[in-house]
Amino acid sequence: MSESIVKTINAEPVNDLSSFSDCDKAAVLLLSMGEDFAAKILQRMDRTEVQKISDAMAHLSNVATNEAEIILEQFFQQYTKQSGISGASRDYLENSLEKALGNKLARGMLDNIYGDDVSKEIQRLQWLPPEILARFFRHEHQQMQAVMLAFLPPDTANAVLMHLPEDSHDELLYRIANLQEISEAVINDLKITLERCIEFVAQQSGARVNGTRQAADILNRYSGDKVNIMEMVKLHSEDTAEAIKDNMFDFMILARQSLEVLQDLLVEVPEELLAVALKGADHSVKTALFSALPKRMVQSIMDQITDLGPQPLSQIEKARTEVMQIARRHYEAGDLALQLFEEQVVS
Repeated sequence: MSESIVKTINAEPVNDLSSFSDCDKAAVLLLSMGEDFAAKILQRMDRTEVQKISDAMAHLSNVATNEAEIILEQFFQQYTKQSGISGASRDYLENSLEKALGNKLARGMLDNIYGDDVSKEIQRLQWLPPEILARFFRHEHQQMQAVMLAFLPPDTANAVLMHLPEDSHDELLYRIANLQEISEAVINDLKITLERCIEFVAQQSGARVNGTRQAADILNRYSGDKVNIMEMVKLHSEDTAEAIKDNMFDFMILARQSLEVLQDLLVEVPEELLAVALKGADHSVKTALFSALPKRMVQSIMDQITDLGPQPLSQIEKARTEVMQIARRHYEAGDLALQLFEEQVVS
């Protein structure tokens, strides 16, 4: 029986399966027969045949039922149902090849098969910026980092390593030096990690824009009827219209206001609220606001800022929003001539 199967594998197929190579068909046969019988078949092949068919078994894609039936009918007269055959696991190949070739030869062949598999996956990364790779892989376990560095070209691996924390370099080099065998589980994890990495890089390199802020900046410069156009935007979405208005009155615009405008505004802003809003504020904003206040009040606010201690960012943002709501209310009422964008000046 074994001899007839070997002859059939090497013979021209009776049925036309153009999408399958001879090695693919042999792989389907061996996968359908179990480890013991597969080992007997492999024993009757030379090294080149074993290498090719083992590689095909490892990388075989799903085989449809009708395709498997066509391949197997020359060996089984009664073959009624087959759900499909997937690629061989490393464990399956290891058991089969050990029985056919012995442990040492089987291990070497498997390392070639799965080592090539890992290399092909990781080679996709060598064209990516090292700093981006390091930024992604710094969140992975050090063993995964070591595997990734081990299969990258040395120049690329070194560039990535230099972007990883220096205190981890010795640990990574130690792990790389002691890598001998990559298990199938690690390979599968690596493939998932690589896909996530590719997705991460795509996100990092993609064009990003703050659409709401851009719309607000455009509207601040709009020479037409701002009120009317905002009403039209509100018909699309009230939330979007409100978000645009909020960005039109960003806290940072206070740095460009005239002394008179700031003085009129600060009359309406409680001192305690202003102290929270100025916590960690940009230097230009602090300078502009303090210039519009009496020195005694400036000192009082600075003392309050110091006494506040660390503050949640949400509380600071809330205070700044309240200040700008006051400014917005007076602007829309025509009481405050806010400069919503930085205009060019002519000397």
